[in-house]
Amino acid sequence: MKIGIDAKWFFAGPVSNRVVIRNLLEEILSQNKEDFFYVFLRKSDKKKYFPFLRENVRTVYVTTFTNAFTNIFILPFYFRNLDLDIVLFQNFPSPFCKSKSINYIHDILFLDYPQYFTIIERIYFWPIKFLTRKCDHIITISNNEKSRIIKHKLASEEKITVVYHGVNKKYNPNYSESQRQSIEKKLSLPRKFILYIGRINRRKNIETLIRALNQTDEMHLVIVGKKDNQNIDLMKMIGKLNIQDRVIFTGHLADNDTPLLYAMANIFCFPSFAEGFGLPPVEAMASGTPVIVSNTTVMPEICGDACLYFDPKNIGELASQIKKLTKDEDLYSKLKEKGIERAKSFSWSKAAHKINLVFQKIIKQ
Repeated sequence: MKIGIDAKWFFAGPVSNRVVIRNLLEEILSQNKEDFFYVFLRKSDKKKYFPFLRENVRTVYVTTFTNAFTNIFILPFYFRNLDLDIVLFQNFPSPFCKSKSINYIHDILFLDYPQYFTIIERIYFWPIKFLTRKCDHIITISNNEKSRIIKHKLASEEKITVVYHGVNKKYNPNYSESQRQSIEKKLSLPRKFILYIGRINRRKNIETLIRALNQTDEMHLVIVGKKDNQNIDLMKMIGKLNIQDRVIFTGHLADNDTPLLYAMANIFCFPSFAEGFGLPPVEAMASGTPVIVSNTTVMPEICGDACLYFDPKNIGELASQIKKLTKDEDLYSKLKEKGIERAKSFSWSKAAHKINLVFQKIIKQ
């Protein structure tokens, strides 16, 4: 069987999508040695080292415009010439694809939460709704997202497979004192801090986290991520609250730095209004750091009873949960242990195995 995988985000793209593509691709290719894979990458990345070449793996470099345009109009020509049996798309499948098609939907939050997306983003994502209906199968990242897909009539339940994200083994609590001191010096980290990692935009609700910090004592806040186009002026708000000395923005960090930062944080907080999966809280759990998350969308499905929850619109409730964790040592230890155990449920190996089973299922149909 000849399988094509859209992996244009492997080297460059949204950080979260790049993490997913890299980890899944490594596991899919290592597990499946029976089929032949064509991995589609950006032509601009041709000189970069692709680490997963094998006898049954070939890279194909394509001219890339937007992800949508390239998927819909350019990739089908390659598929036809290569006579592929199955193609795995990312978000945007093509109606011109003659092969069996699977759409990997990362999320369709724009349909239920348009207020967190610009008009241009909503217009750009809108075709997903109609293009997906032509697919042979859909893979998505949570049952919450599966329900959204069914609700908006993109596919019937039997055509959808839920494949949870995994946690890379580099996320763990076991770091030496010298490693901790090195990152502490590099980032000028405070002694005790709450950590947030992710995009910085309105949907992520960092404003509530900062206002809750203002209602607590001692703790600092470290925010890791790039600013998005949907955001408020956080610096202005921090200035009005007079807590400039308690909030640190690191910007985007190298992949090698984030696992250690997770392990060093006292608390990880993820106050997002809406998520398709929410990988950072699981990475924090794997790192042995107690987690506080919003009680909306997918978070209870992913985090279970291994964290504390709060209403993302309730600043006081978040502040109360932070205080509870800082003062109750038994609760802190309990959540730390539960989090490590919960994170073991999420494996890239399991995810890849499910996707390889989907390939087999689709070709048999």
